[in-house]
Amino acid sequence: MKLAIGTVQFGIPYGINNPTGIPSDGEITKIFTLANHAGIKILDTAPAYGNAEEKIAQLSNDQFRIVTKFSSVASSNELKKQILNSLGKLKIKCIYGYLAHSASNLIEFPELWTLLLQAKQDKIIEKIGYSLYSTEQLEKSLDLNLIPDLVQLPYSILDRKFEKHLPQLKQLGTEIHIRSVFLQGLYFMNSSNLPQKLEPLKSNLEELHTCCEKYNISVGALALNFVLENPYIDHVVVGIDKSSQLEENIKMIQNWQQNKELIEYTSQINVTQKELLNPANW
Repeated sequence: MKLAIGTVQFGIPYGINNPTGIPSDGEITKIFTLANHAGIKILDTAPAYGNAEEKIAQLSNDQFRIVTKFSSVASSNELKKQILNSLGKLKIKCIYGYLAHSASNLIEFPELWTLLLQAKQDKIIEKIGYSLYSTEQLEKSLDLNLIPDLVQLPYSILDRKFEKHLPQLKQLGTEIHIRSVFLQGLYFMNSSNLPQKLEPLKSNLEELHTCCEKYNISVGALALNFVLENPYIDHVVVGIDKSSQLEENIKMIQNWQQNKELIEYTSQINVTQKELLNPANW
């Protein structure tokens, strides 16, 4: 099972498609039970997600591997404090994956990598790495010999900027986690209701929806399975705030039937203003 659960919603109200706010402890417990039955092994979190780390410790029964992240720091002492804080909040002795929230932090202070390597040696972290936002970040990181055990990066039907780098990362032995498969819900939007700034994406979204109608498949199922079918990808992180939402994602995977023609067609949808595929530019 390649699906992983993003837990940002467990600690802070997050996302334009989340009108209900932070889920109750009972709902989070339901999510964890369903995830465990489905064979989901990874939870993605961070101290920046409010009290999500504490919720995981309280409700998950140690059934998952945890990937968490450190916020921007300028010294090894600050980083060490963040590592110990996450270990304490999660109530675990070893973090499966520990990432810089942005690779830019490590590019600016590459000496932090030495501490991460030491933490691996001390067996309090299993895999180290970083979260990526641009291909330039990846190139600079590798130039500095910051070879990650694990990376998280955005990848989806329309946002394929990292595609050519995936084989290289796999050759380096890197575990690849994907986020933003639904582009923060953009793929579900009616093209007529797009904010003015995103108008240039209208024809691309219409092409995507037309394709889904032609093959009688939902946009969600296509967006999720397009990424899952990529053989270089290890896990796809999807933010969950309701057990019914997780159930729906699992069904979209289980009911999927491979269709090479559909995947090839959607792969050819080309966005000219690629900067609009980064939610930071919205």
